[in-house]
Amino acid sequence: MSKIMKNWKMTSGPGLEPGDDDDEALLKLLRSDFVFEAEDRAIVGKPRLLSLKDHDRPFVRIASKVSFDDLNLRRGADDRRDRFAVRQLAQGLGEIKDLTGPGTSNEVDEFAAKVFDQAPNFSLAIEAIRRSAQVHIGRGARWLQIRPLVIESSPGAGKTRLVHILAEASGVPLIYLDCAAMTNLSPIISQDGTWSNSRHSDIMHALANSASANVIVVLDELDKLRDMSRHASPQPSEALVGLLEKRSAAAHMDNYLQLPIDLSFINWIILVNDATRLSRAFLDRCQIIRMAPPTPDEIADIAAREIERRGLSPELVTTLTKAVRSGKITSLRTLHKLLDAASAAASRPLLN
Repeated sequence: MSKIMKNWKMTSGPGLEPGDDDDEALLKLLRSDFVFEAEDRAIVGKPRLLSLKDHDRPFVRIASKVSFDDLNLRRGADDRRDRFAVRQLAQGLGEIKDLTGPGTSNEVDEFAAKVFDQAPNFSLAIEAIRRSAQVHIGRGARWLQIRPLVIESSPGAGKTRLVHILAEASGVPLIYLDCAAMTNLSPIISQDGTWSNSRHSDIMHALANSASANVIVVLDELDKLRDMSRHASPQPSEALVGLLEKRSAAAHMDNYLQLPIDLSFINWIILVNDATRLSRAFLDRCQIIRMAPPTPDEIADIAAREIERRGLSPELVTTLTKAVRSGKITSLRTLHKLLDAASAAASRPLLN
């Protein structure tokens, strides 16, 4: 039996069948009480599968419920202006989180096929995601879970578009962070709550407001992040290794709240132009997919697929193919901008 399945407690709802309106109301009340009781018994980091009448619902608790007084004691804070923000953050993180996304082998395959249909040039990355998800399904997961993934490609290959397609196709919430615009790691790792300029990370804020624990976190252009804080490492990715390790991520201490948070359910996708700028320890914990620049034939093929998928005029295929052959379109970023403009023009109402 897998480690995940050992942590699960299979439960089922009351076996009542509704009759008249009163019976239906009573059944809903009993089921809501049953669900509340099951959630209330949830232990931090231990996934549970709630078997309801119409579906199975995996969920988990990623942080303990704590009182505001306890939070203040942990943080060494008394009268702070961020009291409301701290309370909201802790409450959100302490709520039950669903585990979402394709939860069976067939659903994973269907999800991968849907993504491939929209981003065929990323077949290697999509296959890596599919295989990793299948491994976790085989271990007992009933949600989308993948090993951290690094995708390296030249600029304009369409990496950012890919992750948005992945999130939409899987139904898993996306947390997107542009690392090229960062001057420190605080959007990824919270700052110490005792500092006057402390702040919680964007990841913690998003998790607190998310109904899901297994969100997709994208670190775009992590190779361009420059940590300007005092005593920072020349390779900022070294400080993130603990987020990728299952054991350390499961016991992550949030600096802002001084509260342990289980981050082990996060799906990490790192997008870079040059993976050699990331630390070896970081890369050792990831799948690494290196993408060659798309050839003119591949760009033309993707253009034809997209035109058909978007329901645009077939005449555009010839126009865009000529632009690709002449060197006017050399990246998928440019291609998709043109296709987006064409889609917008096609949907614009005609004036009488």
